[in-house]
Amino acid sequence: MIGFPDLSVRLATVRVAGTLRAPVRGELSQTLETLMRGGERRVLLELADLREIDAAGVGELIRAFNAMRAAGGVLRIAHANRHVRRLLQIGGVYQPLTGVAQG
Repeated sequence: MIGFPDLSVRLATVRVAGTLRAPVRGELSQTLETLMRGGERRVLLELADLREIDAAGVGELIRAFNAMRAAGGVLRIAHANRHVRRLLQIGGVYQPLTGVAQG
């Protein structure tokens, strides 16, 4: 459970698969909005099956992170492949999305 110090904390897990590229369809945002309306404030995006991402996809992850934070919650990602992780690092958003300091 990356980024959460208390392993007993309940998380809603959202699996993101395939591609997250332009044009972004907003499915991730809709899913998170539904979860937030239901009271969820801790969400983990499972990215093990996310094969490709581009700048629009990175933007979608940033929007999701900001929306959850604005609602008083926390959003984290886990299991990003090397390509996804590299783009997030280049964009400077890997650390906030994982809660893990780069080093």
